[in-house]
Amino acid sequence: CCSSLPRERRRMERILVSMKAFNGAWEAWSRAISLAKRIDAKVYALLVTPRETKGMKGPVLQNTTSIVRDRLELLMEAAKLDGIHIDFFISEGSYDEEVVRFVELNRITLVVVEHSEMDTNHNHREWASIQKILHRINCRVEVVSSRARAS
Repeated sequence: CCSSLPRERRRMERILVSMKAFNGAWEAWSRAISLAKRIDAKVYALLVTPRETKGMKGPVLQNTTSIVRDRLELLMEAAKLDGIHIDFFISEGSYDEEVVRFVELNRITLVVVEHSEMDTNHNHREWASIQKILHRINCRVEVVSSRARAS
């Protein structure tokens, strides 16, 4: 009965991969693309840039954002060649606020976020930001651990 419904009438998964402009979420991206291939889901990529702060202004912020954006655009092109439908958005503001807003506006069904397991103050703030998102959205969330990179 239900499996014979046309694709448009079935509820398609809507996967969001969110990342901050100064560090991509490449493990989360890989997970979302892999999942989208298996279940024929639509992927949304959201790149959130912070408003200018004392620590990151103009050229420094633009250069860092450009590096992440360029890599993401290459990865999106590769995924599109595999037949995955991807929509790309850039937003400016607080990461957790922008993710929550995006989830609500786009009826996202799954958010894939990345969190580093290394024990630093930065990672504690990162986890607090993820927790804020978890408590404010009404969809599934998958937290992917980033791999430690050799220096």
